[in-house]
Amino acid sequence: MRSVLDEEIRMVTLALHKDGYAAYNTANCALYKVWKGGVHWDGVAFNNVKTVQPVSTGGDYWQKPSNDKPWRIELNGQSKAVEPRFKGYVLKDNQVTFQYQLAVSDDHIVTIFEQPEFLPLRDGKVGFQRLFRTEGMQDNLSVWNGDIELPVNGEAVFTDYFEPFSTDIDADQSRSESDFLLDRHGCTTCHEMDLQTIGPSFGQLAAKYGPAPEWATVRPLRQKVIEGGAGVWGDVPMLAHPDLNGDVVVGMIYQILAHEPDYEGLVAANERVIEAAAETETVPGKPGFGSALEGSHPGLRVQTIRPDWFKPRVGGMDFLSDGRLLVSTWDEVGAVYALDGVETGDASQIQIERIAEGLAEPLGLKVVNDEIFVLQKQELTQLVDHDGDGITDEYRTISNSWGATTDFHEFSFGLEYKDGFFYATLGLAHRLEDTELQAPDRGTLIKIARDGTYENVMSGLRQTNGIGVGPEGELFITENQGQWMPASKVIHVQDGQFHGSHYHMGDRYKGLEMTLPALWLPQNEIGNSPSQPALISEGTYAGQMLHGEVTHGGLKRVFLEKVNGSYQGAAFRFTQGLEAGINRIAWGPDKALYVGGIGMTGDWGWKGTQYGLQRLEFTDEIVFEILKIQATPEGFDMTFTEPLAEGHGEDPDDYLLQQWRYEATARYGGDKLDLESLSPNNLTVSPDRKTVHLEIPGLNENRVVYFLLNEELRSSAGRSLWSGEAWYTLNSIPASQENSSIKTAVLWQ
Repeated sequence: MRSVLDEEIRMVTLALHKDGYAAYNTANCALYKVWKGGVHWDGVAFNNVKTVQPVSTGGDYWQKPSNDKPWRIELNGQSKAVEPRFKGYVLKDNQVTFQYQLAVSDDHIVTIFEQPEFLPLRDGKVGFQRLFRTEGMQDNLSVWNGDIELPVNGEAVFTDYFEPFSTDIDADQSRSESDFLLDRHGCTTCHEMDLQTIGPSFGQLAAKYGPAPEWATVRPLRQKVIEGGAGVWGDVPMLAHPDLNGDVVVGMIYQILAHEPDYEGLVAANERVIEAAAETETVPGKPGFGSALEGSHPGLRVQTIRPDWFKPRVGGMDFLSDGRLLVSTWDEVGAVYALDGVETGDASQIQIERIAEGLAEPLGLKVVNDEIFVLQKQELTQLVDHDGDGITDEYRTISNSWGATTDFHEFSFGLEYKDGFFYATLGLAHRLEDTELQAPDRGTLIKIARDGTYENVMSGLRQTNGIGVGPEGELFITENQGQWMPASKVIHVQDGQFHGSHYHMGDRYKGLEMTLPALWLPQNEIGNSPSQPALISEGTYAGQMLHGEVTHGGLKRVFLEKVNGSYQGAAFRFTQGLEAGINRIAWGPDKALYVGGIGMTGDWGWKGTQYGLQRLEFTDEIVFEILKIQATPEGFDMTFTEPLAEGHGEDPDDYLLQQWRYEATARYGGDKLDLESLSPNNLTVSPDRKTVHLEIPGLNENRVVYFLLNEELRSSAGRSLWSGEAWYTLNSIPASQENSSIKTAVLWQ
């Protein structure tokens, strides 16, 4: 199993024997420890708790010396330390063989193979064997791993025998209460010490309720923790924890309220949060007209293609040339599955085979010429089937040298392949001390060559959970709201751009100006956790993109155009009615769209669902909705999928308009600044009644323009609007009609 282990990154844990585990650190290609016991598989992918990571339990037979760089060579009598490269491992005959490389010089590479195994008891002792084999060594070279001198271009076996434990080791022994009282029960999933994120900080709670509250104050708080529910801290409800013991909850409450807050700022912050919640409290509108859609898009046929026993939290999706769908799972298995027969749409007819497992949070998967690549949390890996049985024999490391720590929030998202390179994004760490900086490469989009070398393409990112090819073959990513991100985004990938996040970066990006996104996705309106985008190549919406949404749910539709040389455009609601929040999407060879769901506790998920796999087939049914919105020098052209009925859409009151801007700050999220209402002073309907030209005075650049249409509008066929909302990101106003990109946009269709 690949994971963090005992606060060490890039670990491989091996269950070799009922009495024996071993773990290797792939960062330095060395044995970390040998022990009897087990592992507490804690963490987001294992048990839905964000702030903890796996730890070994039991008793150690052997643990690494303090030297973190155990490899050295002696060349012509001169000794020096060397940095190995981890190249992966092969599984064969129920054994694992690791492969490392040492660069003696630019043109001299030594390859080392290591095969660990537990041995039967001998004289009552436990045996642990390491078989080493080397290739590429010269006579004047010696290679050492710790105190082991490796053979020269051959094999050698090294064995240690350990005294057995005199008493049984409890593999499930718990860590101390102070280690996990809050973390293990998930409190720090939504709350931090002093910074409000999903929920109020512990400091805000302490400032409001005091360090030693009366029982009359604690009792309703205990009830809120156990039963859940909304309160005065914003729109996100407190999750229920019905399995928690009431006395334990009371203890956690007193521990939280004992936190010493910064009263100077937190009391005022509490008041601001409460006031903001009251100001934004509105009566939800009709679905698609001020509130989320309900049900699936009328132009889609939705089929669930997983049997009841198969519950994938989908981290990656792609297709093999034979039509099989590959799915990687973000769960305690860390698997890749091959699904045959998905084009039938019938879950009972689909054959599912697990072809790989033990991966660390594989949130990206890409097939290139029928070669399978998976982006793990801290590694890009190729899955190789040597014997043709469909099961992965070799987990070949392509690249694993970017910066990483043990922080749970350092996700790696992707995966896309373009012009011979892989593209992925590296999420930021989340639980950092005040003076602690992000590891190198975090918050960047990286471009990885097949030889494993990589370079940073863009910086200033936070958690960009999705990358895909969009219009004109360009790459686009989606960004999640958070610190220095006032709202979620759709971003056009361009070399050298900076996208605003200074979170624990020190002076790394001091003085850089933030590049505007192609689209802003206002929080809780059109997005919360946008995920993978994909281009629509055929049909009514050809040239546009769809992207998934993990928390807001469903799929969103994006129309983009180039104005004054840069992308901008509109976001639309498209469909709900799916079984989970959507994390990954992929077009199948049958021209259906396949969507994979994901979720967990906290604010990562849609309606509490955590898994899903469905097939969306586009039908011929006509759906009346806004097709696109294009900027003009005077305002906008709004085009519908079918003609407006006579007399409809001709009244300025049919169009409610607002504009506002965002500003990136250290806060989690951001407010709508300079919010104002707008009204068209002139509008005309095209002769075919599909396009309305709106002249809107007072429009400003660097604004989000919100459109809400009259829900009584009808098409010439008498159909009502599926959705009457749109959010256009007006980074730039066309200087003239000839200089606008409307002609370019039409070519995409």
